[in-house]
Amino acid sequence: MVSSCCGKASRTKARSHETEAAMGPRIPAGMELTLSTHLLVHSRLDDETLAAVADAGYRAVEAWLAEPHLPWRHPDRLQAVRRRLAAHGLRAGSVHLPFYPSVPELLEQGRRWSVIDPDPNHRAESLAGMERGLEAAAVLGAAGAVLHLGWPEDDWRGDAPRLAREAVGRLRERARACGVRLLLENILSVGTRSARLVELLDELDPDGEVGLCLDLGHAHVEGGGGDGLLEQLEAALPRLAHLHLHDNDAGSDQHLPPGRGTIPWRRVLDRLGEAGFHGLAALEIRDPDRGAGGPAATLARVRPAVDAFRREHGLTAAHRG
Repeated sequence: MVSSCCGKASRTKARSHETEAAMGPRIPAGMELTLSTHLLVHSRLDDETLAAVADAGYRAVEAWLAEPHLPWRHPDRLQAVRRRLAAHGLRAGSVHLPFYPSVPELLEQGRRWSVIDPDPNHRAESLAGMERGLEAAAVLGAAGAVLHLGWPEDDWRGDAPRLAREAVGRLRERARACGVRLLLENILSVGTRSARLVELLDELDPDGEVGLCLDLGHAHVEGGGGDGLLEQLEAALPRLAHLHLHDNDAGSDQHLPPGRGTIPWRRVLDRLGEAGFHGLAALEIRDPDRGAGGPAATLARVRPAVDAFRREHGLTAAHRG
């Protein structure tokens, strides 16, 4: 009799697991897919571009603060961008703070900004740029602003940890004044892995004003295609407020559409669902064609992959149907 009951219980449990597997991952109910305008950085964020974004079905964007794509250092022109966003049924859910002044300056002069730059003059210029970026986020009506602490492969053995603490402390104050939440991103450097960022924030920001933006593509590269991605996700959960979604082969930071690389998306989304993640997830895809054919053509090139990913995982919240 006992054996029979145990057997029945085992069969019931097995059927339960089969049913759960058939139902698919526990999709994070509070997760909204948005589009990082990094995909369109070689186009200006004008009516043509915003119409193409809206026609692709998006309701929100993560505005990439880089000129001439977006005139982020000109508040009056930013107000016009905000009005254009609204006219196309869009909003700026978040911004990505600048880590170079403009696209031409980056490509032609190699100019880069880093808030942990060891050169005090360069660091001061970078911090001033981030503060202006936070002001731009407020003008656009964005709730969050993603920050890079330096650049990939920075050396974190010297003054970098101290400079990072100073930068986060200063920018947290500015973000508070602007009514914007500062979000620290993992960027393929030892000092910005999830556990290190959480440790930094626990020290500087015990009240939880500052959040963490987990870039899943970066975490996948650092994990080498193994469980390192899920380990970084687990470490990020206490501070997780925002996501960057893109894919790669675990060997390099390719910024492919989700599903075109080797990230175990089902496991990732399942864990996010279990954890009750609630926030924006920005698709941060790179355009290898640098805007060839215009914004509508750029969006059309990635749409089949993005739509397939959404259908496979039931992610429809960022689109208008």
